[in-house]
Amino acid sequence: MRLAAKRTKCRALLSAAGYEDHGAIVTLLERVRRKYLRLRHQLGYIKPIRLMASNKSNTKYDDFVSSGAITIRKTSIFTSDDIFFTMGSCFAQEIRRALTSRQIACVPSYRNISFDPAQAIVDELPSQEHMNFYNTFTVRLQIEQMLGLWDQAHDDWWQVKKRVPWGSGCFQDPYRRGIFAKSPQVLREVIESMNREMRVGFDAATAFIFTFGMTEVFINKASGKIAAQKPLYRGGGGMQETTLHVSSFQENYANVMATVDMVRQHKPDAPIILTVSPVALARTFQDVDVVTASTEGKSVLRAVLGQVCRERDNVHYLPSFEFVTYGGLAHSYREDLRHVKKSVVDEIVEQFFNAYFAPSSR
Repeated sequence: MRLAAKRTKCRALLSAAGYEDHGAIVTLLERVRRKYLRLRHQLGYIKPIRLMASNKSNTKYDDFVSSGAITIRKTSIFTSDDIFFTMGSCFAQEIRRALTSRQIACVPSYRNISFDPAQAIVDELPSQEHMNFYNTFTVRLQIEQMLGLWDQAHDDWWQVKKRVPWGSGCFQDPYRRGIFAKSPQVLREVIESMNREMRVGFDAATAFIFTFGMTEVFINKASGKIAAQKPLYRGGGGMQETTLHVSSFQENYANVMATVDMVRQHKPDAPIILTVSPVALARTFQDVDVVTASTEGKSVLRAVLGQVCRERDNVHYLPSFEFVTYGGLAHSYREDLRHVKKSVVDEIVEQFFNAYFAPSSR
């Protein structure tokens, strides 16, 4: 009764002001709202950006402005018993850390890769439980090799001059970041151990998260495959062995679709989460500004993931890239303005849980 009385009074006031029909009332309210937003902007107030699991998506930009929320549609596809196969850039490592801190199982168990530190270097193992795969090409290639769809030739390595614990002689794997060995045989053993461990993780996984970071890649001239890193990274090769390639939408789309379809062939019911890494390029090898090059690459990847999510069932896009970038440099990033603050990653994972995990598992 009280609410009905208030509505009647409101209608009377609007009628007295000359607003008789519904359309005129809506117009008045819209004017008031826009004036309020202008005043708020003039006063320098902008709502903090937040990620929010919701039963309804923000379909109007004005709703985003007034709420400050980037929405993720709620759909319960995970439980706390799920095992997540996480792969991709350094942002994938941050997501993995946040998940494991909540006692969510993640694979592969990279520390199970067998190697002798006196004869080989394997990325940042054993100190970091992660290996970086920055682009769609290397992710696809690793999945193909792990599943036995591509066999790396025994002489597909680079001999490099690098200071190493074993003294002299250094052979580098072109397709995985920071893998060096004393001999081709040792390198082969490390690669085989890594593929075995990744396959163990793949077979155990009930869910998948892939994070993609860049479209600026380097082609190995000898094989035509994409190298894992830029030339000379960590004292490695690539300067003479590779050539720069700025990959297209079509190429990255083909890679992501192939990756999703390989997962689907073996895991038809496993949910797949796709994300774009919000970590900017450290440098570009094109003759353009690094911010321009980084933005172009992220935009291509974002468009690719959107297309893939529309074309494949049970493939979901997590808007971490949008949340981090819309949040602003000062709020979202560490001092280097590239890597994301832990508090921001934690918020992403919190809303990831709220959106995708069954209520009893949160």
